[in-house]
Amino acid sequence: MCGICCCVRLTADVIRPYSENVLNLRRRGPDSSSRLLATDTCHKYSCFFSGHVLHLRGELTPQPLHDRDGNVFLWNGEVFGGVDIPGTANDAQIIFEHIASCDNEHEILELISKLHGPWAFIYYQKKKHNLWFGRDFFGRRSLLWRFGENPEEALCLTSVTELPCKSDDVQWHEVPASGIFKCNLSSCAEIKSIKVTLYSWMSNTKEEQLEKNGKPLFLMTLKSLCPKLYLKMAG
Repeated sequence: MCGICCCVRLTADVIRPYSENVLNLRRRGPDSSSRLLATDTCHKYSCFFSGHVLHLRGELTPQPLHDRDGNVFLWNGEVFGGVDIPGTANDAQIIFEHIASCDNEHEILELISKLHGPWAFIYYQKKKHNLWFGRDFFGRRSLLWRFGENPEEALCLTSVTELPCKSDDVQWHEVPASGIFKCNLSSCAEIKSIKVTLYSWMSNTKEEQLEKNGKPLFLMTLKSLCPKLYLKMAG
């Protein structure tokens, strides 16, 4: 499985390197390692992305993926249905092309709800200043998060971190597999705190699933929830 990481600062100033467990991430993805910094000086935030690829099928595609519109995508997973992946194609590239073409949050949620297979992803939607992330319904790919105490280390997402933690103040937790999360970085930069919106999964009953040829269909609600239990405000 691949190693993915994103660290968010609610400041556009890049003073020192972002901290990440590079060695452990590279062990997750030995075939390719790349980094990318996205900074918005107008809205005063910056994101550091790190991708480490374990190549399993299709063409070897380095991560983080990015396009000319400034969108950035990190993917750790496999797609077995819901979206057509040609035999020679890379699923990360195909999913990125699909998600980058979405015009609104409803289309993004509809796309993600179609994916069959184990996955975790991080997607930076440049135009709307949104950071999307989450895991599949069963949480079959790892993704951890940590909320910092100050704007310079506001939020960090990673597949794997150091063990044991170097400080009692560093609290890593699994990103709940209860839905897809969205963080509007522009709004967070204004208040110098992290605020996350959860779009929770909604599943059909077992009887309805059995009627669909044994293929469970998982949908997401569009009701925004603020999971305070999961959040630790920065600043």
